[in-house]
This record gives sequence, C-alpha cells and structure tokens, in this order.
Amino acid sequence: MPREPPIVLPISLPLLGHANPWALLLAKEEGYSLSAASLLSERYALKSDEKPFVRELLRRKRNVWAFRCDQRRFAGDFVVVDMSEPRPERRWVVVLDLKMGAPLVLGGGGAGVQLTHAQLAVEALAARQGVITPGTRYELATGDKAAILGWLCAGRRRGCSV
Repeated sequence: MPREPPIVLPISLPLLGHANPWALLLAKEEGYSLSAASLLSERYALKSDEKPFVRELLRRKRNVWAFRCDQRRFAGDFVVVDMSEPRPERRWVVVLDLKMGAPLVLGGGGAGVQLTHAQLAVEALAARQGVITPGTRYELATGDKAAILGWLCAGRRRGCSV
C-alpha cells in the first residue's frame, strides 16, 4: 500500500510562483517520483481565494510561516505559525479554514467537518524539528479571506485556544 502523503506542506512566496508547487515539494522533500507527486499534488491545490490569501499573508507578515493542509484529511486549509517567538513551545499557531463571505469566527465554528483533524496537522508540524513542540496550543479560525487577514495582521492573540 502506498504511503500517505504529508498532512501539511510548507508554503513560501517563491514557491507560489510555480504552476504546481506541490508536485515539486512532494518530489524534492518527500521523495515521491514526479508522476506520483503530480497525482498527489491535487490534494494541496489552491482554489478560489486561497492563493491570493496566502500570498498576501506572506507578503504582509514576514514573521509567519504558512503550511498547506491536505484537503482530503479534514485538517483545515492552512496552519500558520508566528515565528517571531524564539521558543518553539511558545509560538502562536492558528489552523485556518477560509469561507468566502463569512465573518471571522474563532474556535472553528462554521467549518463543519473541515477542521476535524486540525490537531493532526499541528502534530505533523511538531514533528518538523524547530517549528513547534509537541503539545503546542493552537487556535481555530474560519472566515473570509479579508476577515482572517485583518485579524492575523493585527496580531491578535485572543480567542479560543485549543
């Protein structure tokens, strides 16, 4: 049986310039063949307002790292980590699910099943050495691209921590 692809993949501004950055990452970082990586890459494809959202976030907030979630695993759209805190165990982590036209909702309300496995995505990040530590607390947030960008760029750390 083929191995399960990673639940999260890192996103960078240069990577967003490629037509299919996920295939590149899966081949380079995860060791998949190019043909397998191309097939698996659709699990991470950015739809509607997702690419403009993450591009704008990374442009405006140089202190955050963003990770794309496997869309078949019900772990949200993105995990965002504020890297300005030097101690990995104290970094602010948010699992996001974009909902076009929706207001910002903290705690995951309005996401349906889309955030069911958010904890698995956070745990996968904890397995990446130096990003966060196991047991790092995280927040869930849903909403429209503009609402979430405004909240993240304001640096608010209030809400429902998980």
